[in-house]
Amino acid sequence: MAAALLTLAAMAVQTTRWWGCNSTPDDQAAAVTAYQKDPAFSLTPPNGRLLKETSNTRACDHRPGSREREEAAGPEFATVWREYNVDRSYALGELIALVGPDIEAAGWRFVIHQGDAGGAFLRYCKTINRMTAWLEIRSMADGAPDHAATFTVLIDGRPDNAD
Repeated sequence: MAAALLTLAAMAVQTTRWWGCNSTPDDQAAAVTAYQKDPAFSLTPPNGRLLKETSNTRACDHRPGSREREEAAGPEFATVWREYNVDRSYALGELIALVGPDIEAAGWRFVIHQGDAGGAFLRYCKTINRMTAWLEIRSMADGAPDHAATFTVLIDGRPDNAD
């Protein structure tokens, strides 16, 4: 009976390769290390208090039939992420002035900027370890009891042949 349960459990988490994707576990580990060392990942907002820091690798695999991001990785293969509690959110112009020069000096290229009354979003791209990496900086008002907003820095990559 235990063997049957083990087989069913193993089948439930079976993964398959994303068509055409050829990254390896060594590529993933190297990407996480490179992303963590990138100057953009060390951006810290004024008076920011680190709340969370994570890294994930997904090896270009996915679980068939799943719609959840954590269950169906799609082509994403490495992600590093930091979230800070901050005293206030930044408007788009303020966020660009705060981090834009450092991001561009680190070799990131502008993709899109968006902002509204609730916060701002910046996206840049750069080739790291021969793969496209995306940098996202977000400032979002949330009005939590212990802070007014969050500030996130995310670098995520995908093999260029994954789309």
